[in-house]
Amino acid sequence: MTDQNLSDEAARFEVVLDELRVIMVELRRIGVHAVLVGGQVLAVERRENGGTGVVEVRTPTDVAVNRGFSLEPDLLIDADQAGERVHALGDALRNCNFKRVNTARWYKKTHAGDVFLDIFIPAEADPMNDPGAVRLPQGEAALLKPRNVKLQLKNGILEIDVPDPVGFLAMKLEAKLRLRPTETKDSFDIYAYVAMKGAQLVAKAIQDDHFLGADLKAKLQQLFGDINAPGVTDVPTFAGGLAAEERDLLARAAVDLFAEITG
Repeated sequence: MTDQNLSDEAARFEVVLDELRVIMVELRRIGVHAVLVGGQVLAVERRENGGTGVVEVRTPTDVAVNRGFSLEPDLLIDADQAGERVHALGDALRNCNFKRVNTARWYKKTHAGDVFLDIFIPAEADPMNDPGAVRLPQGEAALLKPRNVKLQLKNGILEIDVPDPVGFLAMKLEAKLRLRPTETKDSFDIYAYVAMKGAQLVAKAIQDDHFLGADLKAKLQQLFGDINAPGVTDVPTFAGGLAAEERDLLARAAVDLFAEITG
């Protein structure tokens, strides 16, 4: 990706964040709680820590591997907590000038291009509380212990919840191992997330979770336990364009990172 493309996408990302800011104000107004999920969690946390929001990792020889910007936010709605209020979601999004594309996807035309938004609810949510959303396996885990992020934007403050490490990894591992086993993006996101948060922090979160912790640890071992494990081979494959030596070093770095959690 060229510097100009990165600059253009950075500007688009700021527009996406501002649209999220407006949406979150509207959702709080109607009493509906939402958590940001998916790859944009990494982007928002990068932005919180002073970055532009581009998702990247660096190889042991300091080669940057970036995923670019995540420009299509996914919102997980706490449907059962909202109850009947959840059915005001459609009107709330229309108040923000979004239009429905299909059952769970919305979009808005902006000066920076179309902004798309996907709506999810936990897989276990009561059918009576479905506002028109995709059911997300492990969604309940993401809602259990969210962390609030505040970002200063040009037009105000975006205040939005993101999952804790257990919630994020539970959803991403489910996606890789069951929903999208042949795709490489989820493995890269898991690696980028752990690299960003730090293996010690993630290991402690997993250790402290007596409900999902042991299962997450076993699944991380399955994906990243050795140099030939599927998650390990996914990371350099997703990165693309690396010399053989760089691919080998990146794979070894992935094994070593997760050994701090599963070892």
